[in-house]
Amino acid sequence: MSKKKRRKPNPISRPGKQPSVRPAKTAPGQDNQTQPPGRKGARVRGLLVASALLVILAAVFLIFREKFVPGQALPETGHWNVLLITLDTTRADRLSCYGYQGGSTPNLDELAAAGTRFQNAYCQVPLTLPSHASILTGLNPCRHGVHNNGNYSLQPEFTTLAEILKERGFGTAAFVASFSVDSRFGLDQGFETYDDVFEPGRAFKTYDAERPADRVYEAFYRWLEKNYSSRFFAWVHFFDPHFPYNPPPEFARKFQADPYDGEIAFMDKYVGRVVELLKIYGCYDRTLIVIAGDHGEAFGEKVEQGHGLFLYEMSVRVPFIVVGPGLPSGQVINQPVRLIDLMPTVVDILGLKPTEQMDGQSLKPLLLGGKLKSADIYLESFFPRENYGWSELLGIISEDWKYIQAPLPELYNLKTDPGENNNLYSDGHRTAARLRSRLEKIITAASGLATARREMTPAERERLRSLGYLQVAGLQTSGALPDPKERLEELKAYQEAGLLELKGQLEAAEKAYLRLIEIAPGLESSYLNLSRVQGLQKNHLEAAATLKRGLDVLPGSDRLLAKLAQTLSLAGATVEAVETAGRALSINPSNYDALVVALMVSENQGKIDEALSYAERALLIEPENEMIRLSRAENLARSGRQKEAAEVYAGLAADFPENTFYNLNLAVIYNLLGEYEKSLPVLEKVIRLKPSPAAYLNLAVACLETDRLPEAARAFELYLADTSGEDPENVARARERLARLKSIIR
Repeated sequence: MSKKKRRKPNPISRPGKQPSVRPAKTAPGQDNQTQPPGRKGARVRGLLVASALLVILAAVFLIFREKFVPGQALPETGHWNVLLITLDTTRADRLSCYGYQGGSTPNLDELAAAGTRFQNAYCQVPLTLPSHASILTGLNPCRHGVHNNGNYSLQPEFTTLAEILKERGFGTAAFVASFSVDSRFGLDQGFETYDDVFEPGRAFKTYDAERPADRVYEAFYRWLEKNYSSRFFAWVHFFDPHFPYNPPPEFARKFQADPYDGEIAFMDKYVGRVVELLKIYGCYDRTLIVIAGDHGEAFGEKVEQGHGLFLYEMSVRVPFIVVGPGLPSGQVINQPVRLIDLMPTVVDILGLKPTEQMDGQSLKPLLLGGKLKSADIYLESFFPRENYGWSELLGIISEDWKYIQAPLPELYNLKTDPGENNNLYSDGHRTAARLRSRLEKIITAASGLATARREMTPAERERLRSLGYLQVAGLQTSGALPDPKERLEELKAYQEAGLLELKGQLEAAEKAYLRLIEIAPGLESSYLNLSRVQGLQKNHLEAAATLKRGLDVLPGSDRLLAKLAQTLSLAGATVEAVETAGRALSINPSNYDALVVALMVSENQGKIDEALSYAERALLIEPENEMIRLSRAENLARSGRQKEAAEVYAGLAADFPENTFYNLNLAVIYNLLGEYEKSLPVLEKVIRLKPSPAAYLNLAVACLETDRLPEAARAFELYLADTSGEDPENVARARERLARLKSIIR
């Protein structure tokens, strides 16, 4: 779009938002006090002028007070819905409502104008899974324990916003766009519907699986049209601005110079569509809408491309907007806030009781124009240690200061140095010492250690070290991990290898990943990266050798074992594949990929009971997986458990109503069970969608068994019209029965 200044959008109107002007009370000085003699006229005129001014001021004050008085009661919230929209990988400074001139975000701008925009909101960790875990629990990562994508899962003992609202009678549903927040990672707790279908029809989900904003919107639309009349909490997650930036053609053309802006503009379009649905279904004026980015994105400002590694502003400062009936519109709050404040804010606005443990605080006072003491903002990233073998980074923002604890600590004054270009840290710096102490207290408290006004004991420091907080527990003198800032050339090499893979230059990427294994042989990710590009080149035996090499170094890695099992299966080494999957499951019984490999091998070997057992375990983790559900249905039918098979096929037919295969199989099983009245409507639907000899034959049987003789005759005729490829016995029987029917009908 043009670089010219955008016109401020009109706020979204909500009925009842106009403040009511109360009648002005009698202003001071308007009573009948006796005036001193001699100056009565002048004083009366002066009092009249003063009282008129006070009346005006009182009216203005009352109008202002109506909207912004601290602690003011909201309209009745007992019937409100909640819509949470999270914007993955979205920098606050790339939205128009945050002052950006180069993009196009009219829908987000309109929502910001209709509600409150937090100018300085921060995620707690610049990674998708742990950040969403903090959003949904109100807990810092050091408390909920989810530190990275892919190999952590939110544990059941932590209460999510969905669980709180479900307990209060809300219908709960989530529509997510990335494998990073797949149900297997625990964020589905409390959601009755958790729609994480990224690659339909595949048993395995790839680690980069995602779906664009239009498909997420469609999934939400299908759910809302059935649930709009009930009270609900819905979470809609958009992933589009994530690297690689590849917006749809319309947006790619418009934003050729910056495809990241194109991805955000595309996402903004569907944010608007989601809000429009609320209006269409009459939900908008009873829905609290909360919009938040989960983390930002770096564009090489400090070498990093992407996010996850460093804790600089471009990665941790995010958009945060709250819109609701009776809440102020057009309000901008500059006080720094945290994503962990989101959950307690929603709970407080709804008048519900918060959970006992929440690290965040309700922002309701700020939303209603009041004051709230600023809280310290905790930051962390374990990504450098777990993905590169470098030190983890911990951080804290307190008032104007940011402190980053690392082997080479950093201290910035964000007010005078928002670009974090001047590291003020020095040994003995009082502000750095104060912030380090506050950071340590946050972590030790979350770890169940009480350290107020005393030094940690050696045992306590060892416990923190075992939890991964080396920088708080103190690095050991030998084998200390390097600061990521000292490994910028290696970082460039990792980024270049990933870019080569994305560009499809697989041979060059393979060489780059091979060099990186030599640099960091103790990293699980090194072997997974190399084996992936070898597998993409169909070099499955080489990929298996790479994974075995990794297991020599990391024999307890269930991820390497599961990937090896999958690779061996593709290479045809089924015996070794199932043995390797078993090893993975002995370490982690919930390793989904290992369960699927074991299922596929068992099925191919005709071990139906084994296959069913693995399918049931896999479906506890991925209940929506189409291929595993189909496998279970087919194996139930093979084992004679037709009623159970019918239930599974019925579920598939309901979820995929246009799929004639599922509907036909369901009808066939109904016929086998003698439930012909159930099979008839299913068969009629199949014939409408895609006529086939099998459908006509089964329809003829169902009609015959239910005494619909003319319909049965017609179905036999349609079946016999084209019998190419059909079983000769079935054809002969059909001709015989048709002849009998014709003689009866005549």
